[in-house]
Amino acid sequence: MIVVDQNDAIDISPITDAYRGDLDIRRVEAPRGLSRARNIGLQHARGIVVGFPDDDCWYGPHVVARVRRAFSDDRTAVLTGRTVASDGLDSVSPHRLESGPVDRSNVFVSGNSNTLFCRRRVFETVGGFDEALGVGAATPYQSGEETDFLLRCLAHRIRVDYDRDLVVHHCHIRNASSAQTRRARVYSQGYGRLLRVHGFGLTYLGAGVGRSLGRGILCFVTGDLDGARSRVHWAQGALVGYLSGRRSVPDHSSSEGQLTSGRSPAGQTR
Repeated sequence: MIVVDQNDAIDISPITDAYRGDLDIRRVEAPRGLSRARNIGLQHARGIVVGFPDDDCWYGPHVVARVRRAFSDDRTAVLTGRTVASDGLDSVSPHRLESGPVDRSNVFVSGNSNTLFCRRRVFETVGGFDEALGVGAATPYQSGEETDFLLRCLAHRIRVDYDRDLVVHHCHIRNASSAQTRRARVYSQGYGRLLRVHGFGLTYLGAGVGRSLGRGILCFVTGDLDGARSRVHWAQGALVGYLSGRRSVPDHSSSEGQLTSGRSPAGQTR
C-alpha cells in the first residue's frame, strides 16, 4: 500500500505504523494535487494491478477478491465499478445499470477513480494522469482526470470493462450552499475541458448544459434555491471549460515509455 501524504496539518506516521504488521506500507510525501499524487504513487508501485482509493472511501470485504478474480483473465486490462453510499444509493456520480465494455458513449457513467483498477503496464502505454485535471490542480479544471485516462485507454484500443457489482463505498457529498456552488463551477470546468480535448462536439455539450439548466429550473420551482444556483453554475462552468480547452488530446507518453508529468516541454501546465 502506497500512501501519498499531501497534508501539512498532522503527522500520519502513527496511523500507518499501526498497520505495518498487516500491510506493506510505503508513505510518500508530495506537493498538492490529486493527479500529481497518483502519478507519484505510480512511480513507486511494483504490483501488477493498481487501484486508487480515496482517503474517505472504504472497501467491503469482497472487493479485493473480486478484483483479483477479474484480473486472472489476461484480457482484463482496466476495470471500473460502482461507488455506493452506506444507504445503498449511488454516490459521487451516477452509474449505468448494466455491466459491460466501456466506450465513448457510456464512459461518463461507468465509474470513477474510487473504483478504477488497472494493470500497471497500461500506464506505460498511455502515460499518467493529466496533472492539469483533478482536485488540487493549479488550474480551474478540478475534475475529469480519471475519465481523461479512460478515454486515452480507449484511444489506444485498450479494453476497459465496467462491473456494476464491483462496489466501493463513499459517503454522499454534501456541502454548504456556497461550497456546493463553487464545487459545481470548478468541477464542471473540468468536464467541459474534457469534452473539448477528446473531441465531443457542441451537441454533446449542449445536451449536458440543457439537462443541468432544466434541473435548475425544477429546483427553482420547488423552492430549492441552492440546488438551482448550483446547476446554473455547473452549466456556466461547463461552457467556460469547453471554450478554454484544447482541441486535441495531450501526449502523456514518452519514447522511453515512462510516466509523464502532464506538463509541456516548457514546463507549462497543459
